[in-house]
Amino acid sequence: MNQAFIIDAVRTPRARRKGKFTSVHPVDLLTYPLNALMERTKLSAASVEDVLVGCVTQTLEQGWCVGRAAVLASGWPFTVPATTINRLCGSGQQAINFAASGVQSGHYDMAIGAGVEHMTRVPMFSDSGGQESPLLTLHHPDLVQQGLAAEILAEQFKISRKDADDFSLRSQRLAATALTEGRFKKSMVSVPYTDEAGQTLSLAVDDNPRPETTLEALGGLKTVFKPDGIITAGNASAIVDGAAAVLIASENAIKKFQVEPRARIVSHVAIGSPPRVMLTGPVEATRQALRKAGLQIKDINVWEINEAFAPVPIMTIRELGIPEELVNVNGGGISLGHPLGATGAMLVGMALDELERSKGRYALVTMCIGLGMGIATIIERV
Repeated sequence: MNQAFIIDAVRTPRARRKGKFTSVHPVDLLTYPLNALMERTKLSAASVEDVLVGCVTQTLEQGWCVGRAAVLASGWPFTVPATTINRLCGSGQQAINFAASGVQSGHYDMAIGAGVEHMTRVPMFSDSGGQESPLLTLHHPDLVQQGLAAEILAEQFKISRKDADDFSLRSQRLAATALTEGRFKKSMVSVPYTDEAGQTLSLAVDDNPRPETTLEALGGLKTVFKPDGIITAGNASAIVDGAAAVLIASENAIKKFQVEPRARIVSHVAIGSPPRVMLTGPVEATRQALRKAGLQIKDINVWEINEAFAPVPIMTIRELGIPEELVNVNGGGISLGHPLGATGAMLVGMALDELERSKGRYALVTMCIGLGMGIATIIERV
């Protein structure tokens, strides 16, 4: 099997819903990290053999293959193909894993795994509707939506409201530190937008974190999905807009184009998990990714466990015995936001940046996924 390397990773800031990116079309939003990859690496877009783009809500402005539209909107040669992938919250990470698979199998020498989700202009669930599948209901009559699944998860794994709020406060504090220290600057591309007064401005930092958050404020929030539950707007992921792209290449491409790799993709998996509770996938996905890589929990220096809801990383940490101080050290979905189809691509880039900052060797990125799935990717700094 060929080796797949990460040459570079770029992302936009994560902008609050109905905020600064309201004026930016989702197709256009993705062009910024795509073009930044070419500018930073000094490569020609014509050298890219495929662009795989994760996007969950593929309707309205994100319909009709948003990936291909973004390639054309970037001004790239029409010879560069693209496709759009939906593995729900794992879509952006799956795009990277598919790109890596293409390189490892020898079908690609250079490909991009990316993701985009404009949750302001294409709201969550705007792609749903119609009759419920009779056969899905027959085989799985007890399915619930993700918020209730998070409540079931919390009850099953004995995660309290205080546990969830404590973890959420941690996320906010770590994100505030990361922003203050400029830890995201290396991989961030600024995005121009038009404000309400018609002025053209630019967003260059994540604007969703709330550093003023206190445990008292979190404790005062009402639960969203269950009156006697624990999930609130404060301990669930924030709704934001964003896009990201990661350039994957083979050893042949590295030599041919004389580019320097930043990391090697060691292993990657996607698994199915119980669909009612739906959010336990990171545990088994992590185990399988470690097994494929011949690694153990103790070998991983940086962990990115998506904060879809606070109970998800809490459960994963407890079940696998992961040192909490290595998990989401720059904040996560609760503080920074979770732009669905883009998040996985963002997390891989964040893990890479943190490996380089901390001089670690291995990072593992994992996410829970709707309808019961999990995904994991292990990268090694080179």
